[in-house]
Amino acid sequence: MAKTRPILTPPVQVSHLYYRLTRVLVWSGITRYFRIRGLDGFDALPKPGTPAIFISNHQNGMMDPMPICAFIPQQMHYLTRADVFWNPVFRHLLFGWNQMPVYRQRDRLVDLRHRNDVIFDVCVNRMEAGAAMALFPEGNHNPFPSLRPLKGGLAEMLARAACKQNSLRDIQLIPVGLDYEHYADWRRQLRVRAGEPIPYADCLNEDGTMDKVAFHERVATAMKKVMVDIQPAEAQQVFHDGLRAKRTTELNAQDWESIPAMLERWSKRWSEDPAWAARVSETHRMWKDAHQAKPAPGRPEAWGQGPEDVRVGRSWVRLLDPFARLAQLPTWPIAAVIRQGVKKKVRKLEFVSTMRMGFAMVLFPVLWLIESAVVGALAPEGWGVVAAAGMWVWGNVGSHLFGRFNDAMHNLRDAEDGQAFWHAPQHGEVRDAWNNYLNALK
Repeated sequence: MAKTRPILTPPVQVSHLYYRLTRVLVWSGITRYFRIRGLDGFDALPKPGTPAIFISNHQNGMMDPMPICAFIPQQMHYLTRADVFWNPVFRHLLFGWNQMPVYRQRDRLVDLRHRNDVIFDVCVNRMEAGAAMALFPEGNHNPFPSLRPLKGGLAEMLARAACKQNSLRDIQLIPVGLDYEHYADWRRQLRVRAGEPIPYADCLNEDGTMDKVAFHERVATAMKKVMVDIQPAEAQQVFHDGLRAKRTTELNAQDWESIPAMLERWSKRWSEDPAWAARVSETHRMWKDAHQAKPAPGRPEAWGQGPEDVRVGRSWVRLLDPFARLAQLPTWPIAAVIRQGVKKKVRKLEFVSTMRMGFAMVLFPVLWLIESAVVGALAPEGWGVVAAAGMWVWGNVGSHLFGRFNDAMHNLRDAEDGQAFWHAPQHGEVRDAWNNYLNALK
């Protein structure tokens, strides 16, 4: 049965105070959770005030908007599922965060198309005023690093904008690639890549519509230049481990250029050369079997493609463990509660980092504020402000230092695991199987 709900019309705005304030928390949260390895292509982004749409791959649930919010200078405007807007308090907050509702078939509204037309008009009006939008053209998330078929909303929005205002025929359409080393794990690496603007004016038809086939092909080609896109679907698991050994999050812009071409070559050969596909599949299976029978330490990122890829670790880092724990002491109680709570309640891996970071970026400062107030109140007369400020600095800076310590420990463990994998005699069988698999991929 169809539902009756009020038609929501968000205000036309380019920026909002709520977004500006929240962005500080988002930046703090994402730089604490992930190790940011690079923001490639960000020096060529459109200037604030330029109508633009940033489009990104969508692998990591609700986390994916966070790097875009934190690192792109413009305030972003997003489309969010409509059911979260029915509560007036949430609606007020979401409008302040530049969120706008988009209606889906599951909302069971009789006038769904009209409602989305209203929202698309607001999007166009905001861009005409100089706003920038962030969209995920795949429509929903998929935890595997690949680009799925694009939905039609982006093409419809651009066509609507061109019909409304001729100056909006050249909205800057910027592809953004999010490359997670491991999207759930704390202090794993993240690299964000921005590509060149995608031209699309020649895909606009005279009747005001968009040639979606040509447009989607062009968008997909541009996105594949900035993201990991493992294709075809049946080969993804086979190719993924070999790609992990190449450590794509650590590649600068110049070194990255060979990766999309290599992935395209793998995909094409898989489809055209059944013998090669069978050989790669078989060597991958044999490596998995050998690794399961006699597990080798570490992971493909630690092993790399040969002994020369073994990381250099600093063994003395372990001596810093007591100091790192001391630095984390003000934050430890709430961090432990969040970690255990998410572990018990969150079942899907692609929502783990979202929940942990989301709670942390709000609750960490609250805890530090409480601790600072208590320390300030207990301090000797005349020292309250100094003591409170010191407590705040301890919590804030100490949390960052603890993260840096864990970065060094990740690197040290990878170095030790890589050294053992390539040189310890007991791992010879797994090592040979791994080499055979990598050689088959060449």
